[in-house]
Amino acid sequence: MKNESRCISRVDEDYLKMAAQAVALAFEVDAEDVLGRKRPEPLVLARQTAYWLIKRGMSYSFSHTGRMFDRDHGGIMHGVKKVEEVLEMDLTSRNQNGSWAARVKESRANFIRFHETYVESDVHHAMKEAGDAIPAS
Repeated sequence: MKNESRCISRVDEDYLKMAAQAVALAFEVDAEDVLGRKRPEPLVLARQTAYWLIKRGMSYSFSHTGRMFDRDHGGIMHGVKKVEEVLEMDLTSRNQNGSWAARVKESRANFIRFHETYVESDVHHAMKEAGDAIPAS
């Protein structure tokens, strides 16, 4: 995860951590491994799900999502497509991908919950700063 060549904003770094943690909880893997380079199948599936969360959840471009994960946009496109295929298959039939689809849905619910908490805390922090700037009468 610590690649100094990728330059992303603090907010994007926060979203990246939220996606990694949301996926890590659902897939029962380590969040650092989600952002890493290891290639065992459970990590690849989790990582692709994290790509999908950022790409679809935040409406970022493939290039921007790739910069966040320090990956080529083509790899992000492939991962997002795989997740969408699994979700589509889950809607039409119950097969072995149902487990992955359930984990994708759980990851999405986790990410939404983390994002809502993040936004609420950011608003609370901004309001506190604004209140601190107003002199007492």
